[in-house]
Amino acid sequence: MYGIGGQMRAPPALFFLGALLTGCSLVAARPNGKVTVTGGAVAADHVLASEAGAAVLRMGGNAVDAAVAAALSSGVVQPSGSGLGGGGFALVVTPKGESTFLDFRETAPAAATHDMYLAAGTSSRSGGLAVATPSEGLGLAELEARFGRLTTAQVAAPAVAQAENGFARGVHLAEALADHAAMNALFVSAPDSSPPFLKRPLLGKALRAWGDTAGRAFRDGWVAQDFVAATTAAGGILTLDDLKSYTVRERTPLRGDWHGYTVVTAPPPSSGGIAVLQMLQATDGVEGLPCRIEAAKHAMADRAVFGGDPDFVAVDTAALLSPAHIAAVRADCGATTFPAAHYGAIATPTDHGTLHISVMDADGMAVALTTTINTSFGSEVIGAASGIVLNNEMDDFMTQPGKPNAFGLMQSENNAVAPGKRPLSSMSPTIVLGPDQKPVMSVGASGGPFIITATYQVIENALLSGLNLHEAVSAPRWHHQWLPDLVTIEAAETRQAALTAAGHALKSIQKPACSVQAVRRLPDGTFDAASDPRKGGDAVIVR
Repeated sequence: MYGIGGQMRAPPALFFLGALLTGCSLVAARPNGKVTVTGGAVAADHVLASEAGAAVLRMGGNAVDAAVAAALSSGVVQPSGSGLGGGGFALVVTPKGESTFLDFRETAPAAATHDMYLAAGTSSRSGGLAVATPSEGLGLAELEARFGRLTTAQVAAPAVAQAENGFARGVHLAEALADHAAMNALFVSAPDSSPPFLKRPLLGKALRAWGDTAGRAFRDGWVAQDFVAATTAAGGILTLDDLKSYTVRERTPLRGDWHGYTVVTAPPPSSGGIAVLQMLQATDGVEGLPCRIEAAKHAMADRAVFGGDPDFVAVDTAALLSPAHIAAVRADCGATTFPAAHYGAIATPTDHGTLHISVMDADGMAVALTTTINTSFGSEVIGAASGIVLNNEMDDFMTQPGKPNAFGLMQSENNAVAPGKRPLSSMSPTIVLGPDQKPVMSVGASGGPFIITATYQVIENALLSGLNLHEAVSAPRWHHQWLPDLVTIEAAETRQAALTAAGHALKSIQKPACSVQAVRRLPDGTFDAASDPRKGGDAVIVR
């Protein structure tokens, strides 16, 4: 499925520009949802990433090829939220209906310890000690090797072209750089261009290495050595052995019945899949926003108390998704909310840096791919030779008992730091199957814990409310994560009075830091696709 070394490949710049200039090959999804083309669709959080995936579909690639191409491109044009210095999850449903989940979440280095962040001067959010083992390059290579149709060099070509030839800086990147000025060092900027035209030649070289070696340069080659050198120089503990010994895990996806559909989603160490299924099933057939807030509070409390890496702790998924537990959650769908202790207690001493890509192809394959470097620009540690931003995924562990992480999430001892352990994640890549067990929707999000509630709401909006995907993704959203005991709600949401009456404290915001991407196959075989306008993305549909 893939080659190395001297494999034949099209010149990246010509390949990418040719795909974009072929007028009949790419059709942008429209807000009215009236899609008349067939062939496939890609929804990423930047239009250039969607176009990279679409170009790969057009040249004969499948949904996995397109998802990988879009992910590599996203790391070029949207580096505050993603890149080869992070990790992620991939959910694939093949045309035969077989589902596979690949876990390439970052791991704590072998030298990590339970109490490593209790000492003064240590940080899990910035600098070398914040860096967990970077695994996206290894995970995408494994995904491509198992399910892709093209070579790794072919799927990397659009991203290589963007890095080497340049791209116009988008609004989201400009806003992120305003808050992280040091990250301007990632780019070579063309003088006097408006908006600035940016190049990333070092990253282009690293992307070529990923394609030419099928990812092996990121395990024991020069890119891996660059990761170790950058982390060590910043006071970290990552070693080459951490990268050499890293294993992409195949896990059994979670499946649940909901409203005539089958929802296939992420298992632990994701907490998102369990929570999305709990919320869908507990609120099915029940009207009103207050019930949905109650379901979210239960799901997020369960996340905090029981979630963790299944290779280290027992996560009783069956109990959390049992009819009895779902019934208990549904029983709280009354007129009044409850204090935080009603939902759970932590028994301890006590679009941020993520992206999502949804793809479906004409053959019936669907992919939901979520990758992350954690918070915006991760640890802010940059590989000197590769130009790759390294993650700060160590902050997704419980690093200090009784204190929340960067997203305000409380953690239990289940999610404490340990060598080789994967931190609990909110990433929720999800594929919904119709009654014939064929994919009808691929969906997921970025945005820390907002991922979970946003994914749930878009599924309901699209498959219950009859909205097209642009409407479903754009609709005002709410969020509750149990602690703090507060409903964060978009100002445009009109149901705030009902929540106040139920006893909820509200925080109204103009725009949440969350971006949903979704693709849907319509009954006539055409595609609908949407990228979240909150992050300025756009989806692309391929003839």
